[in-house]
Parts: sequence; C-alpha cells; structure tokens
Amino acid sequence: MPGDTSTLCNIYLFGALAVTDTEGVSCTPKAQKSRALMAMLALAPRGSRSRIWLRDKLWSDRGEEQAAASLRQALVDVRKSLGPIADRIIISDNHTISLDLNRVAVDALQLLDPAHESALRDASAETWPELLEGLDIGDPEFEEWLTLERQVWHGRIENTLGQRDVSPKDRRANGYVGASKHPSGAGSPDDGNRKAAPGRSNSSGWAVALLPPSISGDVFGAASLPDLFTESLVRSLLEGGELSICDLSRPELASLPQDDAGFDPVALAIQARYQFSAHQVYVGVSIHRTADRGLLWMGGTTLERRATEMGDTSAAHQLINEAMDELRKYFIARTEQPEGGNATETESLYGAVNAMFHLSRNDLVLAEASLKRMLAQRPTSQAYAWLAFLMTFKVGQRFSDDASTIEQAQTYARKALELDAGNSVTLALVGHVHSFLFGEYDYASGLFERAIRTNPTQVLGWDLYSMLHAYAGQPKKGLSLANWARHLGAYSPYRYYFDTSRLINATLAGDHRVAIEAGEAALRERPDFNSLLRYLVASHAQLGDLRAARSLLGRLNAVEPNFTISSLIDARYPIMRTEGGANLIAGLIKAGVKK
Repeated sequence: MPGDTSTLCNIYLFGALAVTDTEGVSCTPKAQKSRALMAMLALAPRGSRSRIWLRDKLWSDRGEEQAAASLRQALVDVRKSLGPIADRIIISDNHTISLDLNRVAVDALQLLDPAHESALRDASAETWPELLEGLDIGDPEFEEWLTLERQVWHGRIENTLGQRDVSPKDRRANGYVGASKHPSGAGSPDDGNRKAAPGRSNSSGWAVALLPPSISGDVFGAASLPDLFTESLVRSLLEGGELSICDLSRPELASLPQDDAGFDPVALAIQARYQFSAHQVYVGVSIHRTADRGLLWMGGTTLERRATEMGDTSAAHQLINEAMDELRKYFIARTEQPEGGNATETESLYGAVNAMFHLSRNDLVLAEASLKRMLAQRPTSQAYAWLAFLMTFKVGQRFSDDASTIEQAQTYARKALELDAGNSVTLALVGHVHSFLFGEYDYASGLFERAIRTNPTQVLGWDLYSMLHAYAGQPKKGLSLANWARHLGAYSPYRYYFDTSRLINATLAGDHRVAIEAGEAALRERPDFNSLLRYLVASHAQLGDLRAARSLLGRLNAVEPNFTISSLIDARYPIMRTEGGANLIAGLIKAGVKK
C-alpha cells in the first residue's frame, strides 16, 4: 500500500545477531559478512551507507573490483534471506545501500525511544548482552568499527538505564564533592593532614566551591531555572577533567580548605544569583578567590522568562562559557606562575591545551610531551582525547608524517572512548579525529550529536561539528553551526579558532565577505596561522581584491614556503573533494599560488 509504514521484520543486535519476520520466523543471513552488512545498515544514520564505506569496512584487504564483487554477493545473500520482504526494506543504487528503518524494528534503536524506558528500568548495563556478540569476520577495519560501536552503545545503555543521571551521588563519583561533615583543617578528624587518595578525579588537585544561589523576585513558574543552570555549569566544569567541585551548604568562605591542606585546594568559589521579574530573569555569576575573598570576575545575562519556564536556558550558555573561560585563565596563570614557587602546579591539562592552541611546532611538541607525562601518571579520557586532537593539528599544518600520526590518533581516540564515552569534550574531540583524519562522517556525526545532546553548552561540539559539514560539502549548514559556536565562545581565549571555522565554512559557501570578517578577526590573534592565511587569500581573490590576496600570500609563503596547489591536494584534506574545495583552489590560483 502507498505510504504503508508497518513493520516487516525485527532485527536484534544485542546478543547474537538475529533477523525475524513478523511471525517470528528467522530470516538471518547465514554468511558472517552478510550478517555484518545487515548490522551496519541497521546502525547507520538513516539506515544508509555508501558502497565505498561498506567495502572498506568489510573487505579492506582486497582490491577495489574484488571488494565490489564481494559486496554485491553479500547483498544478494541478504536479499535471499529476507525473501519476499527484501525489496520493500532494502534500497540500493550504484552508490549507496539503505535499510528502510520505517519498515524494520531494531532493538538498539528502540533503546533511544522514551516509550521503552519503563521496560528497562530494572536492567543492568553490566549484564546487558554484548552488541553483535560472536560476530567475527577477521577484517581489522570492521573490528575497529565494532569496538567503537560497542563503546558508544554501552554508554547509551547506561544513560537509558539512568546510570548517568546528574545527581549528587553521581557528581561525587566524577569529582563533584559534597560539603564535608568533617572539614579538613585544625580540629578535624585528620587534624588538617588529609593526604591525596589514590584515583582521585582530577590531576591538578584543584577544587572549585559551588556556593548556594541568591534568588529574589517572583519565582513561581520558573523555579527549576537555578537547578538547570547549575547542572549545566557543573557539567561543564567536570568535563574539563581538571577540577573537583565542592558543593557547600553554607556561603562562608572562611571554612574552605586552603592550599596548605595538601589536598584539593579550593582556590575559587562560584555563586549564581537570580532576579525574577514579570517577563524576564536576570542570571548573574560571580567568581571569588577563597584566600582573600576577593572578587575575581562577575558577569550576567537577561533571559526571557517564558522561555525559561519552558526549560529553554540556551540564552544563558554564553554566560556559562564566560565563567569557564575565567576559571581556565586563572588556573593557566597558576600553572605558568605557581604561587609560592610550588613546582607541583607547573603542569596541568589546562596548561597543555593552552600550549596546543598556540599552534607553533614547538608549542605542539611541548603540549604533546606534557599530555603523555600526565597519561603516564594517570590515564584519563580527556587527556587521550586532547592528544588525539593534537594529531589533527600536526597533520593539518604538515608538521609530521601523515601515516604514523594518523595511526597514533586512532589509538588515542579509541582509548579516550574506552575510558569515558559519555563526556561531551571527549566525544567532540574524537568526532573531529574521525571526520578530519578518517573521513568517517556518519560515525563522527553520531559522536557530535551525542556530545551536543550531553552538553549543549560545550563550544567544541558545535564548532567541530561545523567543520564536519565543511568536509562533507555542506558549508552553509556548517557556517550556521560555526556562528553559534563563535557566539558561545565570544570571550574565549581560543575564539580565533572558532573564527577560523567561520572563515573556512564561509569561504567554501561562497560568502566571502563574512569569511574575510571572520578571518581578519582571527588573524589579529594568530598572524602566522597558515590555515587562516590560505582561506583569506582565496576569499580576497574571489572578491577581486588581488592586492590584498597577494599581500596575504606573501605572508603565507613566509610561514609555509613550499605551499602549492599540488601540496594541498596531496595532503588529502577532506575539503578538496567538495564543490567548495574546488572554489578554494580557484581562488588560490587567482591569487597566484603555484600549481
């Protein structure tokens, strides 16, 4: 029947793969690679994969023609197993193979449907069947895909079963420390001699106190705003992998443990304040030094009350990022100039990331060495993810051998997800690795979307997702995402990076005036960043301003003396295969870049 969307078969991916029709009769393909093909389509975004992608994952050790023939045979096997329903759920052409997800019921996808949560409430993630249990086809590319999928789905199961709800108990387990009944210091049970416990959540030993909020005005109808805002703020603090959060039940700062306590020194305290009026809510945040109660920073924003009553706090996300940036700047300064000459504070994740974003070859070397030392002491998801991300800088700026660097990035990205597949920073960084280095846009898109759902406040998720759209030939959508990321990170010390994403997407979309505005802003902060210069040269040339284009080209040649069109193409940047990439090359040629 036209428009019929009734279910024709069931696909079970947890445990051993099984496919049944609506009567329960098995129609599971017999060959292992045919089963793998069915599973990969069921888990693909929109149920669709390109033939090239499938060949690379299932027959990576074969030549193109042989792999294509094997894929055709596997598809024949799948269709034969499905029998009369095959033509109604399998759609294929010369480029893609798709599974009509409107006509099949997939157990894994049902986990994402809130209607199924009640049936799963008493289940346990630890005893849940393994995804595609026993499916072994011996291809390393498939095994890599399967390992990552199992990590992602394990995290989704935990979320569905309520094991990652943001509650005080869960926060403490991830570095969220409630107000102690026995505070450290003189007169406490440990008499102020508390020592570092093994496996504590943050490497720096720093903690930030979260003070009770100040609330005034008519709260009726929007009473949940303080909880929603605090939850977003705390999540952003914890996901950096650097801080513990001390949840205080009283506002006094005098009782906070200081640096000489020897454990998690509470250097800063944060307080939010809310002023409710008939149509608006003012949200303010202040950061105080605990040592002298001095005000370090304060900021605020006004929200529409109606939006907050409906649970929309997106207008406050920029404020959260402002507060986070002030915290980072404070702790980076302590890293570079430790108070009292305390050498134990001379290395931190914040410091390594800050060095990385300076982008010079030497800074990347220092950041890489620092991250590796941290990992040797205590492996963390964020450190592995940042190390994988650093590899993309090395490849993008042609600082190292592509093959070995890409292999390292793959290893680091896998370890990052193994340690924490629910951290939005980790998900965004690993997503960028898979999109930029591997061209796995479907998989990377899933990581980015999960990162944004987990924490929509996090700038990196939006920014790096914008670049995936640039690579995939959708720069207009990428520019929209990049604009939002730049809004969230307007006061970030790394805002030039977000402007660079705007520049790239705008250049590829043909919006050269926006590209130049974004690029010039970024260039003021990073005058020798070769990626900036490349796109600015092209945009100026495309607008006919050859004088400006050639002036910038002179600066680019000073930074990257061997830059040519062929070197850009040989680097196999994903953008080169898109229409926007062709326009980029045309602009560079107009400016006088050698072929």
